Amino acid sequence: MDWSDIPLLKYESELMIKCGAWSSLYELEDSLILEELFLLYRACANDLSTSIKIAAAAQGADVDFNEDWYEPEEVAPASGNEIRSVPFGLGYEVAKG
Repeated sequence: MDWSDIPLLKYESELMIKCGAWSSLYELEDSLILEELFLLYRACANDLSTSIKIAAAAQGADVDFNEDWYEPEEVAPASGNEIRSVPFGLGYEVAKG
């Protein structure tokens, strides 16, 4: 993954809107390191998720408030046999004639 793949402007602008603690994006960039930016973004997203869960629970839905969307279940590594059986191609098909 390359640094250019991370949509920093998206995260920064959403934090500006949700928190409003900075007067400009430059001030936000000067005051937070990247890890703090992501942690604050996660906290804002969890707050939104909790609000949505509360609304769903008010309408009778079964909601798990302890579930954290950011902590996915751990995935076991694939065995050698599983990897060997995965179909792999070069992105084109050979025409059968």
